[in-house]
Amino acid sequence: MLSTAQQGMLVELPTILFLLVIILSHFFKQGRSGFAALLMLVAYNVIQQRLQTPLAIGSTLFEYYFLVLLLPANLVLFMFLPERSLFSFKALSYHVIFICQAVAFYWFIQPEQLPLVSNLLTALEPWILVFGDVSVLPSILFALLICAVLTAATLILFRNVASDQAFLSALLACTLTVVEFEQQWISVSMFMMSAVVLLLSILKRSHEQAFIDELTGIPGRRALNIDLTQLSGKYSIAMLDIDRFKKFNDTYGHDIGDTVLKMVASQLNAVKGRGKVYRYGGEEFIILFKGKSTPDCVGYLEDIRLQIAGYPFQIRQPIERRDLQADNLDAESNIIEEIEKTVQVTISIGVAEGRSSMTSPEEVIKAADQLLYKAKEAGRNQVCA
Repeated sequence: MLSTAQQGMLVELPTILFLLVIILSHFFKQGRSGFAALLMLVAYNVIQQRLQTPLAIGSTLFEYYFLVLLLPANLVLFMFLPERSLFSFKALSYHVIFICQAVAFYWFIQPEQLPLVSNLLTALEPWILVFGDVSVLPSILFALLICAVLTAATLILFRNVASDQAFLSALLACTLTVVEFEQQWISVSMFMMSAVVLLLSILKRSHEQAFIDELTGIPGRRALNIDLTQLSGKYSIAMLDIDRFKKFNDTYGHDIGDTVLKMVASQLNAVKGRGKVYRYGGEEFIILFKGKSTPDCVGYLEDIRLQIAGYPFQIRQPIERRDLQADNLDAESNIIEEIEKTVQVTISIGVAEGRSSMTSPEEVIKAADQLLYKAKEAGRNQVCA
């Protein structure tokens, strides 16, 4: 059984966690998670400070309905709004929305507004059905909560935004809290869970920003440098790049070039032999094989080279042609058409072997880079070991 002091600390823990999320969201430039934490922080303190009395007393029931309506609505709204730093000037409009709602809430809960609140609830009573023994939540508000949760879940399925999962967890915590509102410790446990998920979301996204290449979705150079310091025993490093990538970029444009980088990265992820793929920089990639010699890796690298060379990479290329108008044979018009074209993308690879007790990873990378240039000088689209 928890003592009074321990219960007090437990009640304050969600507030501390939400404040921590807000601070971290500012430093890591993750405004969405910060706004979610701010909304949950205010809602939690309203529950603890205003809604710990029976709902039939004063304006408590109205405050409960107000919270149930606005919290999920705001959480869903922020999922659609652009990412903004929590304390930036561009986020001022977001704060204005939030402040207007807070002012309206404060105005309604004043004692002199109690007759107005009572009359409003009486007028709405025929239009709202309460679940009775299941929950004190009206069915119409419950339906809005379910719609908010389904909206968040749908967004997660159709777009890749890291903070969406945190918003969904906040909506679920909100839903469980208001549906089972009369259960002891429900708000503390649910809001604490939401705060932890928000905190983990920020830490996960910060890790990805630091170690995962944004374009290709594979580990970047910083992750490689850390993994190189932990090598022991025998290992091999393969360095590769895309053949004639600059010419490809100049011919088809940087957007198509980025698509090529993504395609190559996705194909490299299928390399066998437990090789780990990194984007080294530009069009260069590195594959690290722990515990394997160069002859062990050549077969794996040949397979991936052939796989990429045989990939039917299709691009849509605009072309311009001249055509005579039917009604005026002396006039000419330019017609822009798009044609679908299949191009071949190839890679050249150099692979070198190292041992942690004899050579440094930097020396092995340099050796692999020299072998890569040999592969290019020998005609490209090959492995040189």
